[in-house]
Amino acid sequence: MTDPAQNRWMLLNVLRVGGIITMAVGLLIWKKNIGGYQDELVGKVIFLAGLFETLVIPALLRRAWRSKDVGGK
Repeated sequence: MTDPAQNRWMLLNVLRVGGIITMAVGLLIWKKNIGGYQDELVGKVIFLAGLFETLVIPALLRRAWRSKDVGGK
């Protein structure tokens, strides 16, 4: 059986790495116009989505898990 804390840690790291990759792709589209996108707005939106995934979602999950663990005891 796996530990729930280990699963949570893995999920947080996957979110962070995925967000960094998304930010890199968005930055490339924004600055280098790769992928056939000529509008830099597409790159900016993708970059901001990756930033949100990297910084905000893990913080929200940690807060939800912390309040759930404290309330359950």
